[in-house]
Amino acid sequence: MGLTHGRFKRASGRARRGTSGIVGGALLLAATLGGCLGAIGGLSTDGGGTTKPANKVPFKPQPATIHRLTSHQLQNSWSALFGTELVIPIASSLPSDDQAYGFRSISAAMRTISPLEAEQYEQATYAVIDQVWAKDGWRDATLGCAPTTLDDPCIRVYFAKFGRRAWRRPLVAEEVDELVALSKKVDAFTSSTPEALKFATASLLQSPNFLFRIEQGLPVGPEDPEHEGLFKLTGLEMATRTSYLLLDSPPSEGMLDAAEQGLFDNPELVRAALAYTLDQPEARGPLVRFFRDFMNIGRLDELDKNIELFPAFSQTLGPAMRTEIEKLFEAKVFDERGDFRSLFTTRTTFVNDELAKVYGIDGITGPEFVAVTLPNDGKRSGLLTTPGFLAMNAHKTATSPTHRGRFVRMNLLCQDVPPPPMGVSTALPEPTPSEPKTLRERLEAHREDELCRSCHQLMDPIGFGLEHFDALGQWRDLEAGLAIDAVSDIDGRPFDGAVELSALVAELPEVGVCIARRFYQHATARLDTKGDRPAVDSLVMSFVESDFDFRALVIDMVINDGFRYVSAPKETP
Repeated sequence: MGLTHGRFKRASGRARRGTSGIVGGALLLAATLGGCLGAIGGLSTDGGGTTKPANKVPFKPQPATIHRLTSHQLQNSWSALFGTELVIPIASSLPSDDQAYGFRSISAAMRTISPLEAEQYEQATYAVIDQVWAKDGWRDATLGCAPTTLDDPCIRVYFAKFGRRAWRRPLVAEEVDELVALSKKVDAFTSSTPEALKFATASLLQSPNFLFRIEQGLPVGPEDPEHEGLFKLTGLEMATRTSYLLLDSPPSEGMLDAAEQGLFDNPELVRAALAYTLDQPEARGPLVRFFRDFMNIGRLDELDKNIELFPAFSQTLGPAMRTEIEKLFEAKVFDERGDFRSLFTTRTTFVNDELAKVYGIDGITGPEFVAVTLPNDGKRSGLLTTPGFLAMNAHKTATSPTHRGRFVRMNLLCQDVPPPPMGVSTALPEPTPSEPKTLRERLEAHREDELCRSCHQLMDPIGFGLEHFDALGQWRDLEAGLAIDAVSDIDGRPFDGAVELSALVAELPEVGVCIARRFYQHATARLDTKGDRPAVDSLVMSFVESDFDFRALVIDMVINDGFRYVSAPKETP
């Protein structure tokens, strides 16, 4: 379903032949997130908190690059080609998916294939194909025939049809010729037509045309003066880019047909098709994985706390905390389809028996997650008060207002916080038994150092509002027998405690700008630069106009110029 639905044929060109051979080199990204403060993503805010465009700059995106398939995308691609009954090689047997600038998608656009990774791909490819070729019926269904000789005309038909699905574009005649010739070379050694075809099929699936998304685009001429001098992605490239963004899967045959018919040039048909796709269950996983990267909650799978100080901690608690946050996102985006910012103020969450103990909720049994509604006058509301967020941004034995505030400043407001200057001690003054102090008091003493003050004043005041929650995210009234002071401010905007902090964060215009900007980076698989500013501005404004509907943001991203155009390739010396 989703993008495989027949109606997409009425909703998107022809791609040029893709690059052959393992492509070397990595894309060098010179862009960084902005300075400590100032305009974000090309937008600024006036005194009333209204988002408005900053100074206009010409639209000049970065040149195209190649994108290695992530493990999810690779596994889904195998399933799409051979069927869901396939036993998929586990992710741990594949090359790892690293994160760059917060996202696996950006890392994938910077990765090549090492000799060791080439071996991993080869082993995984044969683990897949061996299953198919082990059963005559499955193999013949894949081939579309049961050839007894390599001169059977159906073999060329198979390579053309299967290759189009695998490489997400039609194969040219020379490529089909090469596959037939390879099959005959193998047959000369094995005297087995099925074995020869298996080997050639494996070569298709170890090609850069399968393992990478190769995007080149076609030059734009004077017929489109607004984009003249740029390259526009072809329909097939857009079909592939869109399908992997929304589904982590390759485009279906119907979607490839639509792309070749030029239907991706009709924004309204694309909008209708994408709205349908986002209603399908398959669309949830990829966007949840975006949010996992955005919030960096994959770290919760390795959460470690001092068991003596926190008896409720277990090795399964961290993954449960991650699951809670992902379920919150999924409920808001797909089930409620409401304002994305309500993630910061919602009183609904999802817990199992372990998490219920951290929350202090009675009556929850078993590992399954259930929805619960927290009291309206309670001490928690939304994302910033989930145990996962609080525990992830704390030390093994103690809280960290600095880490919690830094996360909000950098990840939710897209504002940079520089690292400590070299040679500056980050150790806090230790309390004494005769003069106990709260962590807030110790941090405030630390900020008396002028070298520390400039950065800590960006982070600590935010984190002070969360000090009623310990390093595991449990509520506490006292710290070391002393009263906790959770009154603070964000850049002069006051709040008292976590609930007021959450409500304030939800209202900050920078939050909407940041989530739109970060999704732009994820979708384009690179950091935005000054030349992306018009595209980012457009995406932000449409997000605001949709009342911060994340589904609308996803659709608008696919229509956005930043997703459809690239600059001319850089000339190599």
